[in-house]
Amino acid sequence: MLFSHDGIHDSQTHLASPPYFYEQLGREISLAARTHKPLALIKILFENPESEQVRAHDILHFSHELTQLTRKEECIGRLGVNEVVIIIRDGHSNAEQFIQRLLESTSLTVDKTLLIKVAKVYGEEDEDSLHLLSRLDRAELISQ
Repeated sequence: MLFSHDGIHDSQTHLASPPYFYEQLGREISLAARTHKPLALIKILFENPESEQVRAHDILHFSHELTQLTRKEECIGRLGVNEVVIIIRDGHSNAEQFIQRLLESTSLTVDKTLLIKVAKVYGEEDEDSLHLLSRLDRAELISQ
């Protein structure tokens, strides 16, 4: 993955780069602690079930459509070639609705060329970003 000159965005998808995403996650954890509204993290893995490689066109289309499904205050980070993580504010009331929209969306893939898998976790009180991300890595993935 390459990053834009500002270091904030992935140059291919224009989603948040990992360093910027981690910085935003720290801020959102602090905000959640102050407002007592736990955040949620949603991990999305996408793959081409017919090939080991996901085409660049599919990645671009997926990324664009994903930004259309999210709200402006939600940060989408591209943390791997086929992995994005979204920070959802006030997670308990918003995460389930968002996941339902994701799984029902037909616009995320071009001619159903991608298999989408989703996992979620809710932030816990006094939990740091490393523990939250570790729990997300262990969370069960749900397929479309």
